[in-house]
Amino acid sequence: MSNWIDYFSNVRGHQIKKTMYEVLKERYSQNESIINRLSVSLQTDEDIKQFYKLITDVYEISYMKAVDDHKEQLKKAGYEAKIVPPKD
Repeated sequence: MSNWIDYFSNVRGHQIKKTMYEVLKERYSQNESIINRLSVSLQTDEDIKQFYKLITDVYEISYMKAVDDHKEQLKKAGYEAKIVPPKD
């Protein structure tokens, strides 16, 4: 019974935990304590929105760095990489 009470008293927190579990998968447990603290601290819909924007920005920057690093490695090997959007 207390699990339901906990859930409904912090629905946003559980939303964060669920999302972070889906993103981190097997690495979730390594980060669980900070995620638990965040889930209590982020109280408003705006907090959640800003947190997800932060996570999205970090992911996007990391992804683009990986793409650029690979592109540079291909260039050193004599290839030219061009990133283009997929054709519909």
